[in-house]
Amino acid sequence: MSFFDGASLNRSSFAGLTAFLGLLFLSAGFVHAEEALPDVPPQAAAVGYKVRTFAAAFTAQEVDVANTARQGFKWYPYRFFGSVPKLDSLVLNQDGSITLLGDVTGPNGEIASAVDVRGPEKFRGTAFGGGGYFEATFRFDPRDVVRTEFRGWPSWWAMAIEHMAKLDTRQWPGQPEGYERFIEADFFEYDLSDYVKSGRLNYYGGALRDWFGREEKLEPMPAWSRLFIREVPADTDFTQYHRYGFLWVPATSASVGYAEYYFDGRRIGARLAWKKYVDEGPPPKPPRMFSIIDRNHLVLILGTGPGQPMTVKSVSVWQASGAENWTR
Repeated sequence: MSFFDGASLNRSSFAGLTAFLGLLFLSAGFVHAEEALPDVPPQAAAVGYKVRTFAAAFTAQEVDVANTARQGFKWYPYRFFGSVPKLDSLVLNQDGSITLLGDVTGPNGEIASAVDVRGPEKFRGTAFGGGGYFEATFRFDPRDVVRTEFRGWPSWWAMAIEHMAKLDTRQWPGQPEGYERFIEADFFEYDLSDYVKSGRLNYYGGALRDWFGREEKLEPMPAWSRLFIREVPADTDFTQYHRYGFLWVPATSASVGYAEYYFDGRRIGARLAWKKYVDEGPPPKPPRMFSIIDRNHLVLILGTGPGQPMTVKSVSVWQASGAENWTR
C-alpha cells in the first residue's frame, strides 16, 4: 500500500519515495481539570479523544509574560537550547488573543507550553503524551513573509520534551551514551518559499521529523520529510482566522499509528503511518519510522519571524484523558 494519501499532494513529486517506502503503510499549562465538552471535533471524537485537556485564553494569568518560569502558567516565553526570549514581541490583546511580533533568537519559537529550569526538575509546564488532537486558530499576512524574505515564518509545531529538557529518556537504547532519538512534529510552517514567491500562497509545510544522533550532530530522518506539502483552497485568506489541526493516534500491537493534518476541520495532505515502536538500531527506517513519537511527550510551540505578526486566538488539545501527559 502507498505511504501517501490525499489528492492535494503532488504524487509525481513523490513517485520515487513511495517505492522506497513500500513497507510503510496507512491504517484505514499547565493542565487544569479535564473537561468533557459537547463540541468535540469529529476527527477527535472518532478516535475516542473526547476530553479537552488543554485550553487557554492568552491572558496575563495564563502567559508568563515576565519570564518568571514559575508554576501555574499555560504558556511560557520560549527559552530552550539557550534561547533568550524577546519579551516585547508578545502582545496580549483585550479579546484574549496574543500577537507574536517575531523573534529569530530561537527556532521560530516565541511561546511554548513548557519552559526549561535549572536543577533536577528540568522543566515546568506541560508536555503531551499518549496521542491527541491539537488545534490552533490564528491569522497572519503571507505578504509579510515574502517581504521579509522568509527570515523566520509563522509556525505552529511541537518537539519532544525528552530532547528539549535533556531528560535521560532521550537516550536511544542500545546506543553509545549521548546518542538520542526524538520527534519533531510540524503542524504548520509557512516556509514553502518557492511556492509563495511564485504566487501560490495556498500551501504550507506539515511534517514529522524523526531526529537521531548525538546532540552535536543530529540528523533528521527522513530529510525529504520537508517536502510534505499541505494545500488549502485557492481562495484561502490567511489574514482571517483559520483552524490548523494535527491528529496523533499511537500504534498498538494490533494496529498502526498515524498522524493526520486538518485545515478548518477538513483533512488535507498525506497521512503518515508507522508500526509500534521497538528498540531497533539506527537509522530510523520503515515501517517504524516516526514511531518514536509514541514514546515522546510533546511541547507545543508557536512563533513567527520579525515583521510577520501572527495573532493566535486559541489553542486546544483533545485526548482520551490527560493520564500520559507530563505536568510540572
